[in-house]
Amino acid sequence: MLARLVTATAVGLVLVASATAASAQTRIAVGERSGATLNAQSPKLNDGSYYGCWVVEPGSGPITIDMMTSFFDAFLVVGTGTDCGESMVPLAADDDSGNNTNAQISGTFTEPRLLIRANAFNAGEEGNYWIEVKAGLPEVEERLGSMDALPEVVSEWSTDGYVCAGAYRAMGDLARNVGRYGNVGTIDYAARDRQVTGQMAANERAAIDFTSSNFVLIALGGFIDDKPQQVSEYLTTLANCDRANGFTPVTRFR
Repeated sequence: MLARLVTATAVGLVLVASATAASAQTRIAVGERSGATLNAQSPKLNDGSYYGCWVVEPGSGPITIDMMTSFFDAFLVVGTGTDCGESMVPLAADDDSGNNTNAQISGTFTEPRLLIRANAFNAGEEGNYWIEVKAGLPEVEERLGSMDALPEVVSEWSTDGYVCAGAYRAMGDLARNVGRYGNVGTIDYAARDRQVTGQMAANERAAIDFTSSNFVLIALGGFIDDKPQQVSEYLTTLANCDRANGFTPVTRFR
């Protein structure tokens, strides 16, 4: 796949204006992660691809913007203007620097207000995604342990209902990858998902699929990029959720 890359040298580029109405803009702060969905109700570019529009005030230091999804190929654009559509003036763009189907842009921006276009690479692609803005440049992750001897890690995930239900639900996509670890293959995670979800209020369930997708990205990314600590993070979160909900905990190591 050829990446559609727009570098900082394209600051002066002005794209042809579209007749599409201005899209809604969602504010996101540095240090925040938020999820959304691309679908037929989302604004659309001339190439037929859907997008979401976000606004951030980057501050004076470097920032890193990640777009994460397992539903489609992410294409991230940062720029200026009044809207994220065709009239947006791009400063930088990325297709797959976030690994797999994810996109990532980092740098120091002098503009006090940035637009973030969370775009699908191809026309008509739909699904859930996350946007995260962090202070600083991307960290270079050290490879810890191996897939045969997963390292011990401390999970930063809570054991809230939507987190645990999302972790259990993710196993539907991950079982063939992590089924060889500990007692994973003997546990009915679908049943645990149903039990935890059944205890939640209806308005609390909206985040479950977003969280599930994130766990799939974390664990599969670990296998693809040879980062066993990411696989261990997922299994550690599962174990924490199991204990919090009174289940027999998953064991992480083979």
